[in-house]
Amino acid sequence: MIKKRISRLIIIIMLLVSPMIFTQCSAFKSVNKVANSINNISDMISNYDSMARHYISVATKAKDGDPLAIIEAANLLSKAKDYKNSIDKLIPNMTSAQKKQVSNIESTILKAAKGLLK
Repeated sequence: MIKKRISRLIIIIMLLVSPMIFTQCSAFKSVNKVANSINNISDMISNYDSMARHYISVATKAKDGDPLAIIEAANLLSKAKDYKNSIDKLIPNMTSAQKKQVSNIESTILKAAKGLLK
């Protein structure tokens, strides 16, 4: 009877304390860090995609001969290159789908840039 009470008391204490233990656990912290990293990478890829879409719209205007668009396209291409360098540092932490997405965005930007040269 005393063993049952002690075991119940231990279980109750464990249930009360477990959230504190769980949040202090180094494994949980590393999982949380990885999850935050993945979210940050996804946000960066989303921003890169937005930059690419904006560049394509400006490059289209530049191709039609708009002088302001030509200057803006050059600036956007430089910014996209710098941003891509930042993303490249995160490649070891990316999923294969994220790597493919970055590659597709880069291909789209390069295709638009080549279109300006024609």
